Amino acid sequence: VGVLCQRMALGDYDSSGRRRPVPSRYPDFTIECDQVIAAVGQALDAKQLVGDLEVELADGWFKINPGTGATNVEWLFAGGDAATGPASVVEAVAAGEKAAVAIDRYFTGEEHAFWRREVAVDTYFDPDAEPVSTPRARVAYLDPTTRARTFEEVELSWDMETACAEAKRCLRCDYGKIPVGEQPEQAEPATVFAGAATPVSISPTVDVEGGVN
Repeated sequence: VGVLCQRMALGDYDSSGRRRPVPSRYPDFTIECDQVIAAVGQALDAKQLVGDLEVELADGWFKINPGTGATNVEWLFAGGDAATGPASVVEAVAAGEKAAVAIDRYFTGEEHAFWRREVAVDTYFDPDAEPVSTPRARVAYLDPTTRARTFEEVELSWDMETACAEAKRCLRCDYGKIPVGEQPEQAEPATVFAGAATPVSISPTVDVEGGVN
């Protein structure tokens, strides 16, 4: 038993500007193995997964509650390709998060998903105040000597004060905007905001520290 593989090479550029893979001049080769399992996510063999359980299907996939991954069987949860058909990894990860929260709630009767809780954060700003050019906060990194001995994230998070300051930079993104009446005659306003005291249009400015505003 084995998998027959064909060696490929880069051919001519196609209409997308990428080089299309084509068979190479090298011979095919076989990867020997004890068993080959085809798992390309194109079809669901529900019987193989759940046996005699009477799980409802929808168009050949597990029928679930999209918010929790729950099926019609009380203790059975599903997600990813088994419920939606072939989709992206991001969608599968999101489905896993929803199902994990629901499964925990099913067993404990409590809500432990702290990352879903809304936290009130004071980010008050005065919309009528003059914009202040505030440099973008720099990201701190884990010391290289520590990185070599741990799997901790390399980029460290901001403290609350810095995070709020960065949020205020976004809330005051009107930095660099020019009142429409003061625009040069040849310039067309890029965007006009309704509801402001004075209609304004975007005029991007470059801040050496903070990038484009």
